Amino acid sequence: MRAAILCCVDSPKWSPPNSTNDLWRTALLREEDKFTLFSEGAEGEGSEGTGIVRYGSLAAVRLPWIARLQQLLPQYLSAGVRLVGCCFGHQLLSQALGGRVGKNPSGRFVLGLERIHVDEAAARAVGLDFRAALEQATQDRQQQEGGQQEGGQQAEAAAFSADKQEQRERHEQGGQQQLEQRERRREQQGSGLDLRLLESHGDQVLELPPGAQLLAWSDTAAHEMWALPGGAALAFQFHPELTPGLVYDKIWGTLACNGRLDAAEAAEAEAQLQRGPAGVDSAAFLRALDAFLRSPLPAAAAGVAGTAAAAAAASAAAEAAVASAAVGVNAVAGVRAALEERLADAAECVRGHARAAAAAGLAASTASPELLTSLNREAAAAYGGAADAAEAAAAGTRVAAATQQQPLQAALASLTSLEQQLDRLAAVVGALESEAEAVEEEVAAAQAAGQQQQLQQQKQGAGAGVVGGVRA
Repeated sequence: MRAAILCCVDSPKWSPPNSTNDLWRTALLREEDKFTLFSEGAEGEGSEGTGIVRYGSLAAVRLPWIARLQQLLPQYLSAGVRLVGCCFGHQLLSQALGGRVGKNPSGRFVLGLERIHVDEAAARAVGLDFRAALEQATQDRQQQEGGQQEGGQQAEAAAFSADKQEQRERHEQGGQQQLEQRERRREQQGSGLDLRLLESHGDQVLELPPGAQLLAWSDTAAHEMWALPGGAALAFQFHPELTPGLVYDKIWGTLACNGRLDAAEAAEAEAQLQRGPAGVDSAAFLRALDAFLRSPLPAAAAGVAGTAAAAAAASAAAEAAVASAAVGVNAVAGVRAALEERLADAAECVRGHARAAAAAGLAASTASPELLTSLNREAAAAYGGAADAAEAAAAGTRVAAATQQQPLQAALASLTSLEQQLDRLAAVVGALESEAEAVEEEVAAAQAAGQQQQLQQQKQGAGAGVVGGVRA
């Protein structure tokens, strides 16, 4: 098996021999395997059938440097690389494929041994046989304890007892109905099983990615484990690679001191962790995970993974295009608001000048042309600025939309909004032009009135001269 481990932990306390590389090599590595370690943000080359295991982190998936990793993960899926995410990797992979991550709904940090409820049928459908792994892990433990023979005898006796019970029920009145009830109980019991695994997280997956299948949940997390159809990707919140001793030594003390765990939570977690590995199903989970990683990835699963990756990429691109369009719309709206403000100021200025010109008579004949020239220049500048801003915004939206392989409805819808804004700008400029025409008419009327007043004054002056001459 070829596997790449993407490590996002840089804390000195997780240095060798307890580093990400050491823990996962111990959990999964065989002599013929090739493991490659990459640090946070590194780009590794994957190939068909390669497994990439993402490990936990002190960071949260909302930090800026994670954006590049989120872009890489869909690319790996498109290339046919099987992905596995653990804890932080679980959250990152979910968010990269369209899910949602946030703080634990309880508001509390989860640390300790958690009972994980597994949908056994869904897990088997993607290649995870936890029941067989549990049985094998039990046999291994019994062998290590020298109790393999006793365990086999007990299993044989239990099987014999069950067979005898079924034989008796077949010969009893109504035995067939009892057998059917027994089969239904077996189906119900076989649809799920519980695993006890170690948890350490303040965030979790709140919504699964589109198309993901829920495999497990717990009382503290609704999405403990999920997979893409066919097993193209697998992600889980818990830590099968850790031991209770490591969690107690490396994590518990810090959380108990910094207040992330209150006194009662710290005491409960301490009691669980100090019991040791007894009752922890990490070995069974790792056995099932090992078989999962070494199984071939079905061609159909690779297709589903590619579709999911393309959908995630298209979604991100659509969001970028819509954002670009929104910037353009906002720019146009700003120009429109400025133009409307200028229009109101200009109109008031025109009315004031017109009133003053009319009162001054012929003085309007010199003030009005200058005012109209200024008004036309103001309107042309405002309209030109608005047109340039609108064109730039539309061009940005068209460029963003042209880079997409699929139509971006949200971005295209924004173009309609831009057209509406331009129509409104045209109406505003039209109103400004109408105001200018009205001023021209008002000035012309004032000029005509002034000229008529001059003629009357001239006539009156002439009449007064004649009368004076007669009297003289």
